[in-house]
Formats: sequence, C-alpha cells, structure tokens
Amino acid sequence: MVAATVFDQDPGFGGLKSVQIMGEASVVEPFSPEYIHAAECKKIPLDVLKKLDHTMYLIKIRPREITCLCSEFKKKGVGSRQIWRG
Repeated sequence: MVAATVFDQDPGFGGLKSVQIMGEASVVEPFSPEYIHAAECKKIPLDVLKKLDHTMYLIKIRPREITCLCSEFKKKGVGSRQIWRG
C-alpha cells in the first residue's frame, strides 16, 4: 500500500486544494510500451531518457481510495472533502 499527495503549499484562506491517492504501486518496466506511452503523453523524448546517467523510473498507482479537498466544492453545494473508494 502506498500514498501519494499533491497539494498547494500555501493556499490561503478558502483556497484549499489537494488530492491524496492510496493504492497499490508497481514499477513500469523502463522502455516498455507502457513506459513509452507515458513518456509520449508527457512529451519527454525517448532519446533524452536514454541519455540520462540513471534510469528514470515510472511508478504506477492503482488507486483504492482518492480523497480530494477543495474549497470550491462548497460553492457547488457539496462538502469540501470528497472520497472515492474502488
């Protein structure tokens, strides 16, 4: 089980925005079709990845739970914390 979080370090009052993902992690085989597809989506040229001194690894998370915190949700009439469980 792993957790990954993305958040605004200094959101200011009423500007809360974050997402936490909990799930199972796996490493995508470097230069596999899935790895190449991810690099293409991020517009990272393969020749640049191949020239790195160290391999850039890709970690995939299969989510079991995602928690979103967003002050803007209240404007839509729902709680600022929303949780998805799969």
